[in-house]
Order: sequence, then structure tokens, then C-alpha cells
Amino acid sequence: MNPSAKPTLGVQLIVNNEAELLPRCLASLQGADEIIVVDTGSTDPSVEIARRYGATVIETHWNNHFSEARNTGLSHASSSWILVLDADEVLQTSIESIKEILRGSTAEAYTVRIENLLGSRPEDRLYHSPVRLFRGGQGYLFSGRIHESVESSILIKHGSAAIEASPIEILHFGYLPPVMSAKHKISRNEQLLRLTLAEEPDDVFARYNLAVTCCQDGRLEEARELLLQSLTLAPLQASYRPSIIRDLCKIDLAAGHVKAVDSLLTRELTRYGDYPDLHYMQGQSWESQGLYDPAVQSYQHAIDTMSAPAPRRAYVTEQGMDSFRPLHRMGAIFQQLGKQKEAAQLFHRALQQHSLYLPALEGIASAFQELEVPEGEIAALLIQLTGTAQRAARTAIIGTLYRLGAYKAIAELPPAVCPLEEDTLLFLLSSWIITGKYHTFRKTAAKLRANPTQLSPEGLNAETIQQLCLLEAILTWELGGKLQEELWLQSPAEVRSAVLEIDRELSLDSTEPQAEFAPSGDSPLLAEVIRLAVKHQFIALGKRLVGRFPAHTSTLAEALYEEGWRAEAGELFIGLAGSKEASGATLRYLGELLIDKGHYAEAAGWYRLALGESPADDAVSTGLALCYLHLAEQRLAEAVERLQGKGQQPHGPLQEDRAAVAQSIAVLRCTPWHTKWNYTQRQRGVDLSL
Repeated sequence: MNPSAKPTLGVQLIVNNEAELLPRCLASLQGADEIIVVDTGSTDPSVEIARRYGATVIETHWNNHFSEARNTGLSHASSSWILVLDADEVLQTSIESIKEILRGSTAEAYTVRIENLLGSRPEDRLYHSPVRLFRGGQGYLFSGRIHESVESSILIKHGSAAIEASPIEILHFGYLPPVMSAKHKISRNEQLLRLTLAEEPDDVFARYNLAVTCCQDGRLEEARELLLQSLTLAPLQASYRPSIIRDLCKIDLAAGHVKAVDSLLTRELTRYGDYPDLHYMQGQSWESQGLYDPAVQSYQHAIDTMSAPAPRRAYVTEQGMDSFRPLHRMGAIFQQLGKQKEAAQLFHRALQQHSLYLPALEGIASAFQELEVPEGEIAALLIQLTGTAQRAARTAIIGTLYRLGAYKAIAELPPAVCPLEEDTLLFLLSSWIITGKYHTFRKTAAKLRANPTQLSPEGLNAETIQQLCLLEAILTWELGGKLQEELWLQSPAEVRSAVLEIDRELSLDSTEPQAEFAPSGDSPLLAEVIRLAVKHQFIALGKRLVGRFPAHTSTLAEALYEEGWRAEAGELFIGLAGSKEASGATLRYLGELLIDKGHYAEAAGWYRLALGESPADDAVSTGLALCYLHLAEQRLAEAVERLQGKGQQPHGPLQEDRAAVAQSIAVLRCTPWHTKWNYTQRQRGVDLSL
């Protein structure tokens, strides 16, 4: 090699029907000395697009083998360096900057940092660092039917010291759900991976990637078994081995197998102590067990990997695993412990790393709400943290305030900060109704009816239109009015018919029998209307509706309970229980109410009934287990009192049993078994007495 020679850089791609994504990719390659596109049978304009961007196109037959296609491209390369991309990727680093890196380089190859988009949220990112840039003309070849790599070819000749890390960045769109679905990537990948394993049963990398594919397809048990096999077979030095551990922990955490996670990480963190994802998942495991001190320590270890003295290895990692994610979880723990100021500080630190991380944004707002900071000041803080220039920021602010029940703060936001936008329209409309700004609501609704394309060229989507119609209806009924049928002509036919039937029924004298044409007791739209009425604090309207449609008593009771009106809900629950009409969520809510009041035996009875209806409901199973544990704790406490009454000290095993039961209760109470209310909703039940 001649270090002083000016490097030339070629880019290589494999293409098959990529006309939609290819232009964006090729546009990012301006300045490359050559672009070689291997087309494996496109029937769309991919070939024409490639040639339009100056690429040399090699048309070949697709042989279900990515390495064959890659190596076909390499055989036509003439540049001194080769960069490999896919059509669903965009080069973020300029070609000129890459050439500067290569000028005088003594390396044989470089890793690049690939940012994989996984979803619509800013934090939905996964990073990995494969070898994608290497010297041309050295005889290097790709291997692997799928998830092909050139790395082994380089390692055989020169060893790992010849591969260096680079600051080159690539953006990858291929894992976005619409792209995955359109390209049928899961089925294609699984087919090729199973073919690989049929030919080479000992290919651990293929076995691991098959596990990933099964996970993407939602087959978690199959994925877990494949990951366990891969972990047993993978060499300790394999670059993908830490990812096996990461994926296995994610599956076990989702399934609640925390002991398996703890056992695995106790061993593996000694090898991969600089891997933030593993520390984060260890924190999740401790937290789910109610072990808050070690959880905070694990989250802090994840953060510390960012500033460790030695360079961190290039792991597969999710965005924020060493920053805003562990900071948020630490804040959530302090909030759980009632330390709102400390929690707010941690949430603030998380938001300094990612200002639109919604869990932290909601966390800091709820912490200040618990500290009784006025809603207007909380709204001002959110604006200060996120700004309002981006639509995503405005959506985050309004959505956060709405979920916390800070409706007045939303209603008072100035139009400059809070313009009408489809993402937040329903939050605004609801907040105006709840805070009594009926005129503003009606004026806006009329404008939207007159100009459906006001917010977007396509007009409002069907769900938004339906919600707008229902909001207009419940406000009219709450004010004692009757719907004007002509205003409903543009609404969806099924909605119009059902709503007008409800309207006619409500206009009848309360002593008159229910009309034959009225919506049936199991009407989903009627249930939605009742829930909307409660959400907008029209409790009297909810009761009127149930008065005309008694079959929906449980709907009203459940809606009241979910919105925090626990005393009002409790009265209805008792009536349903007395008439033996309690079922579904009502049974669970009865159990929750009784547990909260310390009536564990009675609560267990309702949970048993709920479990009979929904055997797979984790919240019901947990509630029932808590009832039994509390009853056991009471019996143990009574035993201790009896011994002390006789002048005896409780023996060791009895005390150990009592401590074990108390620990089990603490762990279960950390799980999401109970209805969760925000601060506003909790205040509605402060004086609860049934």
C-alpha cells in the first residue's frame, strides 16, 4: 500500500425494487469516485434511477444469497477503498470527509456507526457498528447467505488490529414497520436463515439472527430458546455475543423472569461492564423486585459507561441507554418513594439529554404537580424545556398536560404557542369543554365543519371526525339541548344514526318507556358516549344516559372509577354486586377498592370471580395474590402478638416468614396491578368512604 497516494472511494449497493428509497440513498453519495449497483431482478425503475445518478449497474440473477451479490459487485470495483451501503440507508458523513479519514491511513478496514430508525419517536433508535469500509483490490470477500459480512475475510489475513473505528455515520430506514412490512423482510429473512442452518447447523451467527427474526415476528418463546442455544455455542470473543445477552434479558424482563435476568447478568457484567444496556436492564430487574437501592446503582453504572476512562466497545445499543433512559428510571424510583424534588431534578437531567423524551417530560410535570405547583407554572416550565418551534414539541407539551388533567393550563395556552393542529386538536377541544369554554369549542367545531381541510389537505381523519361529533353531542345534551339533525348530515352515517337515536331517547320524558329503536345495551358507541361524558366531568349526563339505558350501569361505574370518582363509582359497584350483575372490569375494580380499604378477604372473593372470567389477566392474578399475602401477614402478626402476650419472644422462623411475606407484598405492589390515577384524579378520592 502507498500511504501517500490519494485514495479513491467507491460505493457498492445491492438493489431489488428499491425505486422509492434509492434516490435518497444515491443523493447522499455525491463525490464518490464510482458507484456500483448490483440489481438482482428489479421490475420497477430502480435500474433507471441508479444510472441517472451515475452508477454502474450490474444486472444479475438473485440466488437467495446476499454474499454472492456483494461479491459480484466487488469483482467490478476499481477504487482503492470500498464503502458498502443498502438502498434503505443514507450516508450522513460527506464523501470528502471520508476521503480525509482515508488519506494516509494504515488500516485495512473501518467500522461505521449505523443509526437504525425503529419508530416515529425521536428516541426510537438502535445503533450498531459493523465493518462497512475496507480496502479494494485485496481479495476480501463477503460470507453468509444473509447478514453477510466481510469482516472475517479481513481478520483471517490481518487480525483485529487492522480494523479501526471511524466517525462515519449511516442512517438506516429498513427497520421501520412500514418498510419491514412492504418488503416482507421477516418472512424473507427467516427463509434464508433456516436455509443457512439446514446447510450449516453449527452456524451460531445464523441461529442468533433467526432468534432476532422470531422476536420481530412476536414469537418470543421460540426466540428465547434460540438465544439460549446461541449463548451456549457462541465463542466468548464473538462480537455478537453481548447482543445475545441483551436480547435474552429483554425477553426475560418482558416475561417477568427476573431471577433468570439476575443470574445471567451477575456473570456477564464482569465481561461487559462497559455495556450500558446490560446495566440498564439489571436496574429494571431490581426495580421490578422493589429493590430500589441496587436499581439506582445499576442505572448509575449505565450512565457511568459514557465517561469511563477506557473507550467503550461498539455494542448494539438503544439511544439513551447511558443517559436519559436511566436518569428517567431513577427519577421514577424517587417519585415512588415520595421524594418529588429529587425526582424532578433527575427528570430535568434526562430532559437535558433529550428534551422530547415523553416519560421524563411527564415525570417532571407530575412531580411538580405533587409539589402543588400551579398548572400555569408547570406549563411554562414545559415550554421552557422543549421550546415550541417544533410541532413535536407542541404535541409533547399539550399531551403531557392533558394526561395529567391540567385542562385549565391547556385552555389558557396562547394561540401562538398552541395553534390548531390535528395532533393536538382533540386535547384542545376537550380542555375547552372541561373548563367551560363552550363558545370557543363551538366556534372552532363550526369552522372545522365548514372547512374540513383547514388543518391538513386530506382533511381530518375518520376517528377525529367521530370524536368531534360526539363532543358536540355530549355538550348539547349537558346543556339540556336537542341535536339539530341538519348539522349532522356530514358526519359518518353509523355515528349519525346512533347519536340521533340517543338524542331522541334523551328528549323523552323520564317516565316514558325506552323506545324500541334506541341503541341496545351493548352498543359500543353508547359506551363511548358515557365514557366521554364522565371524562368531561358531565356526571349528571352520565347518570341520565344510564337512567335511559340501565344495561350500561357498569360502563358508567367503571368510567367514574377510572377517572378517580371512586365514591360515586363505589355506590354503583355495590348496587351491581347486590343484584349479581358485576362482571368484567367491575370485579377487578371492586377488588381494588376493598384492598385499598384493607378488606382483604372480601377483595379476594371478587378477584376470584374476576380470575374465573379472565384467567390470563396478570393484574387480577396479582391482586388476588396480594389479598392472600396480606391475610397471611395478618395471621403471622396475630401469632406474634399471642406469643408476646404469653411473655414469649417470637421464634426465628416465624419472624423470617413474616419478613418474607412483607417482602413479597412490597415486590407485587411494584408491579402494574392497580389502576393508576394522576394527581388530579387522586384528589377526587381523598375523602373516599364507602
